[in-house]
Amino acid sequence: MRTLSRRALLAATSLLACTWVGGAGCKKPEEAAAPSSVAAPTSASQAADAAKPFDQPRNANGPIRLRIITNGDSPFWEPMRRGMEEMREELQCEAIRQAPPRSEHNAQKAIVEDAIAAGVDGIAVSPIEADAFAPVIDKAIGAGIPVLTFDSDSPKSRRLAYIGTNNFEAGKVAGQEAVKLLPKGGKMVAFVGNMSAQNARDRYLGFLEAVKGHGIEMLQAPFEDDKDKTRAQRNVFDAITRYGDKVDGFLGLYSYNGPAIAAEVAKAGIRQRVKIICFDGEPLTLKNLEKGLVDVTVVQKPYQFGRLTTRLLFLINRRGLPTAMEEMKPELDALGMKVQDGVIDTGVEVVTPANAGPFIRKLKEKGLEST
Repeated sequence: MRTLSRRALLAATSLLACTWVGGAGCKKPEEAAAPSSVAAPTSASQAADAAKPFDQPRNANGPIRLRIITNGDSPFWEPMRRGMEEMREELQCEAIRQAPPRSEHNAQKAIVEDAIAAGVDGIAVSPIEADAFAPVIDKAIGAGIPVLTFDSDSPKSRRLAYIGTNNFEAGKVAGQEAVKLLPKGGKMVAFVGNMSAQNARDRYLGFLEAVKGHGIEMLQAPFEDDKDKTRAQRNVFDAITRYGDKVDGFLGLYSYNGPAIAAEVAKAGIRQRVKIICFDGEPLTLKNLEKGLVDVTVVQKPYQFGRLTTRLLFLINRRGLPTAMEEMKPELDALGMKVQDGVIDTGVEVVTPANAGPFIRKLKEKGLEST
């Protein structure tokens, strides 16, 4: 597992580094709903070559229009939207969050192709399908539009940088928590939106790496739900029905999987004997933690996804990529974010019933309900 996951991480190379500085620009419209290819780089040097056209400013003075495209719509994206909006106000540029009407590759692809046709000044995207989306990203790069990935990467593409969680390491954190919760080992089942997404693959591989040698086994490959919350909950019901007393714990890899697991576990009356580990801090997940209905969640920093992607795309236009990287670096250092091979690791936090209260209060002080 280590070799495979390391390749996935090392493949995620290109260029980068990210702070706040002032700038001039454009207007802020309301959020919009969603309405070929170049060979992908296979090495860091090829990724660097792909970035060369963006070494110089591409739009030094005019209005700047950016599109921030998520993989769907859920409470997870609300902090990201807040970060994006705050940064666009700071920079006085246009930044619009878009989401596909259904969480499906072609629907997301259509949004990006519309943005390319409209000649926007930058695109940030969280690809639903990592490999399949590479040609779409490469088309935008070929058209002279800078593209970043966030939340979930497309490492085979020519994207200029990935901003978000190092999902392999986040998966390891979840696995380490599982080892604490199941010190004698046990059998688990995982749930996810799509295993074709890079973040899902990396989280799962990281989890398996961390539990290796600790007697924790997965009863089957993760149940997939295509980001359908009804199906997500039905998958948990099916797993409980199929495995009964054989299952000792559940792993939710996507933000809405945690609430789905907790709901079905409560219905089945098996909470006292199973452990629940999940990702992200949807409002219901945080409430479940306070009530002791979930054991642990590994939370990301989507607020920073919104801020940093908007900031970096703006600076690439105004200054060019190398200078943009230098201007971003001080704030990244202050935030304790690691930058390596075009990947800005925004980090994670572990939330348990013991620290859920203070964590929620800290969120509310920032005007946020979720992470």
